[in-house]
Amino acid sequence: MEKLFTAEFRPADILLDRVFNPARDPNTGNQTLEYLGEACGIIPDFFLNACLKSEDEGGITLQAICDNMDNYYQMGGFGQYPWKGTLDHRGTYQSEYEDDNPMPPLARFGFQDKAYCYVYDYGVVSVRLGLEGEYKIARFD
Repeated sequence: MEKLFTAEFRPADILLDRVFNPARDPNTGNQTLEYLGEACGIIPDFFLNACLKSEDEGGITLQAICDNMDNYYQMGGFGQYPWKGTLDHRGTYQSEYEDDNPMPPLARFGFQDKAYCYVYDYGVVSVRLGLEGEYKIARFD
């Protein structure tokens, strides 16, 4: 019997709202969607699972999502290796060090308009409540 449908999907591909290059950075815009998706790795899966578990445990909070992502990752993350800096309204990360260039996100993943995960180069990740709410930043390499 011949396969009619061979595409592979992960739950995060279907259940999360996904926007590539949300900051409209010209350098990121030169990358293919396939490249940007691959560069995000399994971080969207951690985020989706963390959001679903947070909902089951009593509600979506920044701390609950970050704790659950750390539990899935098991190599540090928000609790062990938090980063300092700021996010603008498009999710561009600015380090606390003035000499560092801003880092635009490769992609933004949204969970029911309640929480968003931004993924950057080098495995840097931020989770934000709403599009302009509180946030945390860490590295998930």
